[in-house]
Amino acid sequence: SKDGNPELYIMNLADGALARLTRSPGANEASPCWSPDGRQIAYVSDQVNRQPRIYVINRSGGQGQRVTRSGSQNVAPNWGPNGQLTYATLTGGRFQIYVLDPATGEERQISSGNVDFEDPCWAPDGRHIACTRTENYRSQVVLLDTMGDPYIVLTDGKGDWTSPNWTK
Repeated sequence: SKDGNPELYIMNLADGALARLTRSPGANEASPCWSPDGRQIAYVSDQVNRQPRIYVINRSGGQGQRVTRSGSQNVAPNWGPNGQLTYATLTGGRFQIYVLDPATGEERQISSGNVDFEDPCWAPDGRHIACTRTENYRSQVVLLDTMGDPYIVLTDGKGDWTSPNWTK
């Protein structure tokens, strides 16, 4: 932002006008992600105890609402086509992937193990999530099933693979 605080803005591309969404002095706010219906934005803010958590704010602004409670850090929010959120949460010294139903507040861990799972991205089918799985400093892209089936490795293990994304 112009005053040096990382805040969220929306820009009108037609005229370049900026609309400031958040006002959290001293907090870092980052990683915005639009909801499928375009009415809300999920983002990361460390406004409470300098711990990154996921918040949701209406497109028109107002006060962002904290929606995550699990783990000590929540990062990388991503909306699914069904209106659920996925994100990475630091728990037990490792990042794991969680799914949140914003309507009920229910958080569900869908990855596990003594490895890090990060960078979640919903598949267009609303059931699967691609993410990065890191073990011994090597990263692969895997496909998680939100219904509990084992994950599937999508990359060959040669090199580091990160930041998966989907086309529609």
